[in-house]
Amino acid sequence: MDFLSYVAEVSRGWDESNAREVGRMKSQPNDPNAKAGMYTVNEDIDMKAKVAAMASRLEE
Repeated sequence: MDFLSYVAEVSRGWDESNAREVGRMKSQPNDPNAKAGMYTVNEDIDMKAKVAAMASRLEE
């Protein structure tokens, strides 16, 4: 799976509520001094994105 396919697949679920995750966000706003719109990504999601990016680089 290439990186853009992975991003598309993951982003589809961002707007859909998952019953077991109701009330729990996967990403949290950074400290109050951070720039608007910046979030800290859950380590699991961050690692999946890094692996997908590395795999796409290896495919080239």
